Amino acid sequence: MKTMKRLLACLLVLAMCCALSACKKDETPTATATDAPAAPTGNPDDVMITVGNDTVTRAAYEECMNTLVNFYANYGYDTSDAQMMTMLQEVALRTALEYAVMDQKIAELGLALTEDEKNAAIADAKTQWESTIADGLAYYGITEESTEEERNNTTLQVLAELEGMGYTAESYEAEAVKNAAYDKLYDVVTKDVTVSDEDVKAYYDNLVETDKEKFEGNVPAYEQAQYMNTLYAMYGMADYITELYYKPAGYRLVTHILLEVDEELLNAYTDLQATYEEQQNTIEEGGEVTETLVTAEEIENARLAILNSVQPKVDEINQKLSEGKTFAELIPEYTSDPGMQDEAAIAKGYEVHMDSTNWVVPFRDQAFTVNEIGAVTAPVVTDYGVHIIQYVADVPSGPVELTDELRASFQATLLDNSQKAAFYAAIDEWLAAVTPVYSAEAQAILDAAAAQAQEETAE
Repeated sequence: MKTMKRLLACLLVLAMCCALSACKKDETPTATATDAPAAPTGNPDDVMITVGNDTVTRAAYEECMNTLVNFYANYGYDTSDAQMMTMLQEVALRTALEYAVMDQKIAELGLALTEDEKNAAIADAKTQWESTIADGLAYYGITEESTEEERNNTTLQVLAELEGMGYTAESYEAEAVKNAAYDKLYDVVTKDVTVSDEDVKAYYDNLVETDKEKFEGNVPAYEQAQYMNTLYAMYGMADYITELYYKPAGYRLVTHILLEVDEELLNAYTDLQATYEEQQNTIEEGGEVTETLVTAEEIENARLAILNSVQPKVDEINQKLSEGKTFAELIPEYTSDPGMQDEAAIAKGYEVHMDSTNWVVPFRDQAFTVNEIGAVTAPVVTDYGVHIIQYVADVPSGPVELTDELRASFQATLLDNSQKAAFYAAIDEWLAAVTPVYSAEAQAILDAAAAQAQEETAE
């Protein structure tokens, strides 16, 4: 396990789970705290907790506190709020205690790092530090073409900003050495944790059943989830992407040729449509339309004008189809759709459902006017031009296939979750086995948090 830093952050998050519900309330929280560490309130060497022969100093407590404040401020919580601050202080104190008992357990089990392990951790920290500096230089626009003076000045700026946030090359190395020791402890505690094939199958079945309940008979919800995943991928927000494990029935795969239309003809058609819909809405709502009413006949005439304008191209396509050309072969030659310009895109096609919300209605409806796989529809006009659509295949519905790749992914996820759960449980056992002695200040923090929790329960 080589991600102890992330695991320890999870400890902080888990400890706050219940407390956060009281802070978040109904309104959207606003971050008001800065990213700067909170000012020390006393001597860093003051003892906050005594655990056997070991102590938790104010410095250790404030390190946890600063991490919490910055973490939750970044997620939009008002860390200057008195209630929030009380809970953060309690969690920071408890987390510092957890570190202390882990340190004791490392000593008890003889897991202190060897010189080789220390050196490896330091080497890794040096690499991370150099990468952090490089990221900072890139952020400020330093490239290979930048002058040496520009690079040196910007490097000094990046170093100063990092130091202002409490980070130095030395702190990176010290943190890496500590985390390497926690990694060893984690590995020892979780070495016997396993995940069976039955566990993986049950996990998969649960994901499928959850998505089936959400999406079967609710195509708009399914396509909204697809759309959001596309947006997240587009904007580099991969962590927000939610895999979909069940596809509703009724999808068919189609390809199409999009014929370009004279802009004036297309604008006349779309303008008439928009005006007609606006006028009809006004009439339905009891309002009065003062301008000349657009009729359905006018819209139909505009549509026919568009179809007539592309009829020679349509005839040409039909002639080539009759001569043995495949529809897929003709797509690159005639289509103006940028999403269907090469073999890979054509093979992928578009998945369309009768209840789809991802497609303009005329295109969606026209895709279902033919019933045989391979059939080609009559031309249809939309705001984008004229489409000729081929029904390529039926899209299998139901659960996604549990491939070897997916099985391996689930196995890794379950193992990670199980290992973390085992480690958290071990920490709880270690805490239960010690009798910490709190300083007056630390006890006051715990008492304030307990009183606040009691008030919230009473409410």
